Amino acid sequence: MGISEMNIGVESSSSGETDHGVDAALVRKIDRRIVPILFSAYFLQFLDKVAVNYANVMGLQKDLHMQGQDFSWTATAFFIGYVVAEWPQGVLLKRFPVSQVLGYNIFLWGIILCCSAACRGTASIIAVRTLLGVCEAVIAPALIVITSRWYTKADAPLRYGIWYCGLGAGQIFGGLISFGAQHSSSTFAGWRVMFICIGTVNILVAMMVLIALPDGPERADFLNHDEKKSIQQRLEADEATAESDVRLHLLGELFLDPQIWLLVLLTLCITIPSGVITTFSAVLIHSFGFDSKQSALLNMPSGVVSIFATILSTWAIVKQAPRWLSVIGLLIPALIGGALLSFEGIGRPAGSLAGIYLVNFIVAPLAIIYNWVGANYNGHTQRVAASAVVSAAFGIANIIGPQTYQAKDAPEYLPAKITLMVVIASALPITLALRVLYGHRNRTRGTGGLEYRL
Repeated sequence: MGISEMNIGVESSSSGETDHGVDAALVRKIDRRIVPILFSAYFLQFLDKVAVNYANVMGLQKDLHMQGQDFSWTATAFFIGYVVAEWPQGVLLKRFPVSQVLGYNIFLWGIILCCSAACRGTASIIAVRTLLGVCEAVIAPALIVITSRWYTKADAPLRYGIWYCGLGAGQIFGGLISFGAQHSSSTFAGWRVMFICIGTVNILVAMMVLIALPDGPERADFLNHDEKKSIQQRLEADEATAESDVRLHLLGELFLDPQIWLLVLLTLCITIPSGVITTFSAVLIHSFGFDSKQSALLNMPSGVVSIFATILSTWAIVKQAPRWLSVIGLLIPALIGGALLSFEGIGRPAGSLAGIYLVNFIVAPLAIIYNWVGANYNGHTQRVAASAVVSAAFGIANIIGPQTYQAKDAPEYLPAKITLMVVIASALPITLALRVLYGHRNRTRGTGGLEYRL
């Protein structure tokens, strides 16, 4: 069964009934063009993030003469740039074609990643990582907006899940690239070769985005006039409200809405652990007694777990399971993984390694949060703003995460591991609070009001 056949079912605005065969064929056509590009973009931005994790066990700290918390600040610098740039990137997405803003940012971060190979000290690597964060701040808001421009709220969850699987793919391919780069016969250090290779691929994908990704159905040269009209009708019927201008009162409503703050808190609790794993998993595996090549390979199953968790939660949503229940189902194995990682210790590598793998269940709920933003906010302005706020929370969490790993706590890093468990556990009541809020709003909404997706 094709991906577009799994969740088609929105009514046509003209007849009240959907011609399933026509709609399925049209959505398949859109999928073939749009979804691979979104997947590639998300895959590469995560590969960029995880590259510094692998570089750490490939000699980056030694080559750049790092001491103490220097590596943690290198990881943190990326997300300082990410958070600072979130609002400016949101403004660019509002004022210019989304696909162009995305494409040029990917092009820039590809160049910056290549330049990372030329770094000779801590200050230079922190500078380029900060600039990289500035460019990559665009990724989540851009992909959320693009998905909502092409797919109805019934069709969108599966597409969010597919492009979000790029995260797990980045972990897997990052391990392979790291392993291969460590066998390079180049006079460059292996981590420098890895940065150049990944940066070059980013530049090529940026060209694909700029050339092949339309800004919306109305500008799609691969669709005929009737197909464009059909998509527009489906999307208009799916929106409860719409607006074309930036309206300050809409932004005011956004920031006074408890929904956005619960989403922010949930994003923080989910991303602090995933940020730790993204930055330090290879280091933790290395501390269990494995060499750098083995650490690269043993980190790859983390990507498999991430993909499995994302597919599982996406399948549950497609089958009409409540999103909040899917989040809780993903938090439970992550909490077990945190316990194993915290209390098994480096003397019992099998249990600790299993803990690292299980903690990767925590990455999948972020795709559900993105889906909530796309489904539970109407209109371009609020959707872009909500996406930017959630992405800023993602960046702040990734600033906090690496700083929980203090050099003085090596090699056990027990305080960081306990912190990881606490924030995962905190995500459970926040998820339940969102469920209560959405349920209350659905019971009290007026005729024609937005139906919140649980």
